[in-house]
Amino acid sequence: MRSIVLGLLLSGVTAVAAPKDLHVYLLIGQFNEADAGGVVDRCYLLNDKSDWVPAAKLGPAESFVKKMLEQNKDVSIGLVVAEAGDAKIEDWLGKSERYWSVRKRAKIAAQNGTLKGVLWFSGNAGTPENYLENLKSLISNLRADTGDSALPFVAVEVRDMPVINAQIAKLPATVHATGVASSGEGCAEQMIRLLAARGKVAKPPSDLKFIDPHVHAMSVNPDGLEAVIKWMDERNVERCIVSPLAHKGSRPQNEAENQAMLANFRKHKGRIDRMCIIEPQEVETVEQAVAILKKEIADGAIAFGEHYGVGLMFDDPKNLRLYEACEKVGLPVMFHIDQNKNMVEPGMQRVDNVLKMFPKCKVIAHAYWWRQLKDADRQLQEHPNLYADMSGAVVPNVLNRDRKFAREFLIRNQDKIMWATDEGWWSFGSKDKQMKQHYTFLEELD
Repeated sequence: MRSIVLGLLLSGVTAVAAPKDLHVYLLIGQFNEADAGGVVDRCYLLNDKSDWVPAAKLGPAESFVKKMLEQNKDVSIGLVVAEAGDAKIEDWLGKSERYWSVRKRAKIAAQNGTLKGVLWFSGNAGTPENYLENLKSLISNLRADTGDSALPFVAVEVRDMPVINAQIAKLPATVHATGVASSGEGCAEQMIRLLAARGKVAKPPSDLKFIDPHVHAMSVNPDGLEAVIKWMDERNVERCIVSPLAHKGSRPQNEAENQAMLANFRKHKGRIDRMCIIEPQEVETVEQAVAILKKEIADGAIAFGEHYGVGLMFDDPKNLRLYEACEKVGLPVMFHIDQNKNMVEPGMQRVDNVLKMFPKCKVIAHAYWWRQLKDADRQLQEHPNLYADMSGAVVPNVLNRDRKFAREFLIRNQDKIMWATDEGWWSFGSKDKQMKQHYTFLEELD
């Protein structure tokens, strides 16, 4: 079948100013047929120069657009089209060039309008046995990157592919805010249904107080903790714990800076507590680490972190020295896992190893630990000394993939999971996006 690139790629179309009340939809995948069609009033395409142009030759999207415009005569529609010939669904996943192009253009379009939903035209469907899981991954990625955990998503059935369509049919039962259609008009009906079902976004009530155990600050600088206090007051955080990072101004570089930092914390005793840190390469024995940590405790430290372990496997001997020292002095450890910090393989057996070796050391998981959610769940159940904080965008993005499991997971582990933000000096002045994102997600689960 002949593939098309919609009217947005046509040359010579004059750009126009973005209209008011522009509802933006992403159209992704393969379009196998084109209707002749002329210009559609109140509909615009984002072209390859990131300009809005009058829409024409919309192909299978034309009936969708017309029905959506008929539903609401006070808005205009903007289409961001990503069409890729015979590309399979696997070609739209992860950090593929196609996906990153969609991501970039969606953000550009959102500057002029409101992103309302996504249409997925399957086209060349790809591997049948993995289709549904791949589709779930695509939806999860789009929602994470647009910051909308319930972005409506409608999948279009594939012509003459009953095996694929059987998997697509399972989508609404497995992923929230999704629908299935077989035509452009059907897409509109599903999208209208999904948009109508969207409730008002929940925001933290003004009288709700928070305790945040994961904050970063320029604690050495004279005004570093004042920025924390201002942020706390604006977001109803009554108490927080600050952990140092390897940045000048965040972690003391000498005794004079250490004394300045301690003086700053004394001003806010009772509201801001602090963690301490030792880099793995800074000590050669457990005894050295114990001596440092005892002094830190005497100076007010209540935990150890954020432990990065850069370039090390999670259970590297250099890391084990720190866990043993923290167990000896009674400090909890908050760790960070990602692709080059405290590294683990699938299954996270190295985390299990450490938890078993130091059962009296309380350990708080963070970052990419959440990405292996089934093993994270298992570890929380198996290890009494393991806890987790919910900070960072990775957490709602992972949990949002399967909300039924997420709700069960949070209820099952509610006494071991801490709400947190991972905010820092780089984000104190920004809007409270993350706080609202986490709160909204949790409210939507209820």
